[in-house]
Amino acid sequence: MGHRILYGVMQSNCRCLKCCDVMGGNGMLGWKMLGGLMLMAMAGVSQGAFWHKPPGAPEQGFGSRENDITDTYFEYQFGSAAEGDQTWYYVPAQLKYDTTAPVVVFLHGFAALIPKLYQTHIEHLLKQGNIVIFPQFQKATLTGFLSEAGLFAPADQSLWAARAVATVNQALDELGEQVQADEVYLYGHSLGGLIALAWQAEGGVAPRAAVLSHPQVNAQEGIPAFVRAFLRIIEIPWRDYAPDIDFPVVILNGDEDTIATVEQSREILSLLSAVPSAELYIAQRDCFGYPCVSPNHGGPLDKIQGLPAHLKLFSVSGELDSLDWRFYFAGLDAVMAGWQQQLPFDPGHWSNGRPVKPVLVEALSAE
Repeated sequence: MGHRILYGVMQSNCRCLKCCDVMGGNGMLGWKMLGGLMLMAMAGVSQGAFWHKPPGAPEQGFGSRENDITDTYFEYQFGSAAEGDQTWYYVPAQLKYDTTAPVVVFLHGFAALIPKLYQTHIEHLLKQGNIVIFPQFQKATLTGFLSEAGLFAPADQSLWAARAVATVNQALDELGEQVQADEVYLYGHSLGGLIALAWQAEGGVAPRAAVLSHPQVNAQEGIPAFVRAFLRIIEIPWRDYAPDIDFPVVILNGDEDTIATVEQSREILSLLSAVPSAELYIAQRDCFGYPCVSPNHGGPLDKIQGLPAHLKLFSVSGELDSLDWRFYFAGLDAVMAGWQQQLPFDPGHWSNGRPVKPVLVEALSAE
């Protein structure tokens, strides 16, 4: 099947001026500067300032390394970037249950085609003894990607969902008895969240639960009008699928997302009428210090050097920060530990002890 097997070891990423110089010739410029500095200092007392730093990774609990059991994993690969079915799967050297392990199906966002963009999260899961499958369900060559982007021909989202299901099934077959069959989880970012909503309708393996991270179900939202005018998209009929979903769903989003807005997530939540449980968690932007806690659409991405300008245009950033460990990693960790409601998020504290703004929660209405 043209497999490529790689062996991997995870690594931690991990002069003085006189007063007369300051005041200038007549003193006015200097006094203005001094006054401005005093105002900035006063504002810093109440509003925070650049010297207050956000929290790092938690030392214990969900999102931490508390449950790590290995630093070594094996990477397997099959499929073709040109055909849109390239797939990676990762097996830790020590499986969580010795001979079997839970499986996370990691569904990427639009154009976020390679595991490298989520590497720290993937390795976080592997360190805990979990298996990870990463299907690349969009064509990843330049000509192939453009042919499916909706600019020259209609982009059929259901085709992407069908590819993801087919390649994950192949990976599960190859993994064989290593799979803990009743512990398959879906984790989908952006477009991947939409694919997760279509998973059951497309005949995918039954998941124990799904975590949708900034799920984008409106392909037009957040895209500049001059681009939107050229797009042709055959959308997944997710509104038809959502009422039939029968597994628990957790939605993670942020109040700064202008692409997969919180309103989109609320609509998803409202349609999940058959699920055992469903909740929406909303991380809040907090700029008490620097850098801000910024739950934008790129929040689940790993640190991305040289982020393309077109992504910044769409309000997407790529950092490895407290949101990763304390929201995205922690949310999936909690679900895999059996939590389905009232997930115990700990946003942490700024370096001066001030709590980071809490995660908000909205539950599925009983009506």
